[in-house]
Amino acid sequence: MEDSVDPSRPESSSTTKKWLIGCGIGCGVVIVIGALLVTGGVLYVRNLVKGFEDSEAMLKSLTEKHGRVNEFCPAPEGSIGPDRLEAFLQARDATLSIREKIESSIDTLSEGKLSGREANEESTGGVLNKIRLGFGLIPQIAEFYKVRTQSLLDADMGLGEYYYIYTIAYFSWLEKPLSEGPPLQFRDGEEFRFEDWDDEEAQQLQEDILRRRLNRMLLNMLRNQSEKLATDEYAQVSAEWKERLAAEIEALESESHRLVWEDGVPDAIALSLEPFRARLESSYSSFLSTIELSVEQK
Repeated sequence: MEDSVDPSRPESSSTTKKWLIGCGIGCGVVIVIGALLVTGGVLYVRNLVKGFEDSEAMLKSLTEKHGRVNEFCPAPEGSIGPDRLEAFLQARDATLSIREKIESSIDTLSEGKLSGREANEESTGGVLNKIRLGFGLIPQIAEFYKVRTQSLLDADMGLGEYYYIYTIAYFSWLEKPLSEGPPLQFRDGEEFRFEDWDDEEAQQLQEDILRRRLNRMLLNMLRNQSEKLATDEYAQVSAEWKERLAAEIEALESESHRLVWEDGVPDAIALSLEPFRARLESSYSSFLSTIELSVEQK
């Protein structure tokens, strides 16, 4: 008989909290879960954690098939194939419904401050409605990760390639702001802080953290790209591209906050993206980047 996990045990409770924190949930929601555990909500949370465990198992399968995020190697010549962009957009389309639900929940919790809409008593529903929404946000995020991982398996795309296209298309090329979204702060050592919605300093800190994260991630990918480009197979690739790639790697190494291709996306990449501009624009979730980029492969 398969052993069951008891979330009320200290070790299991710690694991549950790490899952919730790792997936971008505010401290207040964690406190709500604790209260529900005390009042008999153990079965609900157990099923919830099982959902995260299912996502982890799927992510393991994805990693075994495509490798870890930092192992991804972009096409040495620089361009992104149309089939890869189609696969990326296929994965985005699969998560559209759940992304819209998460956006709506987060915006209501922020009393419309993220979207800029005017809040009213009917839309926010008071404290109890916010607690309900906050608690409901957890399974929504669990569902998002599960649907996205399955969509990547279906599209034959690894998480590393997905993050590569996501970063370059949305941030480097379309220049979407990295400060959008709820102030969910991820720090070294898995520490977490949920900032005030109106705190501009918190938004700047969030952008700095995300920039460093993306810098480390994309730097490894570009190094892989450069190593492959140096092989005899790509001896005929222009020296100009090789020099530009080497210069970008050096720039990323020297400035930890630098966004990849911050001074301008190379023509080879831009020309690949241009036919997909409208679809990429419409597929972007304006304030979910913190959640979308929070999963790592252990």
